[in-house]
Amino acid sequence: MADAANEFTQENAREVERWAGSASPALARELFAVLALLDENGALRRALADPSYAGPQREHVVRRVFADKISPEAVEIVAHLAGRRWSDDREFTDGLEHAGVALTAASAENRGGLEGLEQVVEQLIAFKGVLDGSHEVQRALSDRRADVEAKTQLAHRLTPGASEETLLLVEQAVLSPRGALVGRLVDRFAEEVAARRQRWIAHVSTSRPLTDDQRARLQEQLNTLYGKDLKLTVDVDPALIGGLKVQVGEEVIDGSVAARLDELRQRIGA
Repeated sequence: MADAANEFTQENAREVERWAGSASPALARELFAVLALLDENGALRRALADPSYAGPQREHVVRRVFADKISPEAVEIVAHLAGRRWSDDREFTDGLEHAGVALTAASAENRGGLEGLEQVVEQLIAFKGVLDGSHEVQRALSDRRADVEAKTQLAHRLTPGASEETLLLVEQAVLSPRGALVGRLVDRFAEEVAARRQRWIAHVSTSRPLTDDQRARLQEQLNTLYGKDLKLTVDVDPALIGGLKVQVGEEVIDGSVAARLDELRQRIGA
């Protein structure tokens, strides 16, 4: 079940990747605003996820309803998601929520690269720690009868110095938990931001330790290949026999002898 949920999250992140380069807190906030509206308007929510209507028809509804309410870019993202096939309306709104989180993470990345992403993850974890340490705070932030402004101010006081992206995700978890516990939702948001952080980390496995010179050359070559200053982690795995294996995000470059032997075995049917 967890693997299926992770795949769902990753698929939704890929769906909005075309907008990642221009992502900002304002854009993500618009998606969360649409999500809030759909959570309150069952008829519209169901219409945008109804498989009996063709994707282009659902996209047309989005453009007609939201054209004058949110930015053109936000309209295109919501229309794109509405055009996909969903199993039900809850899955559609979950996908919209994941898209908002993904673009919030992309905004932090645009602002500060790896450091921007790590900052958001650390601040979300710190906020979760405050929640775990106080039942009184948990009750205050989970109280549906509490004033929205009061809950927002409390959340801000509990995240001093937080980035705009962190505050956005904290507000989303506190004000629109959508049936989830605030702490668990914050945990999930941190995991989704951390998943994007993996694109900045090169996990290298090698059959023997690298010299300082080899490590420096590998760092330079990977930075050139990916166009950014990657963080390098190196593990020694004798099972590779020779060569090395590199994973950056979901991409794997396997130049190990073990991988070539496995490929040869498959070719000859051994």
